[in-house]
Amino acid sequence: MNRIKNLWWMIVAGIFGIYTSAFAGDVSSAPAGSGPITLPNPLTNCSGGTFMSCVVTPVTNFLLVLAVPICAIMVLWGGFTIMTSEGDPEKFTTGRNTIFYAAVGFVIVLLANSVATVINSVFQ
Repeated sequence: MNRIKNLWWMIVAGIFGIYTSAFAGDVSSAPAGSGPITLPNPLTNCSGGTFMSCVVTPVTNFLLVLAVPICAIMVLWGGFTIMTSEGDPEKFTTGRNTIFYAAVGFVIVLLANSVATVINSVFQ
């Protein structure tokens, strides 16, 4: 059982590492220990824009960036729970529900930007 848990955490760490390196840009030219990693402020450069374009759109885009790895980890965790259920119907149902709720949450985050765009077009 410990081997399965170790393999699980190696897969999660690998996915998270691939995801963060894909969005980090070109880090090969930066010297080691050159400074802390900073996150961009999504609410900058907002002079003269509407509330939707200045606040809602950057926030929903940021939530989408966070939702992708969280959804992937939750689907993997649900699959791991199903695979290790060993015939226990309660653990199988827990794993299935984890995958289902991860998918529902991801769809809600995907729809958030569309709903904001529709509301913005209605009130303009």
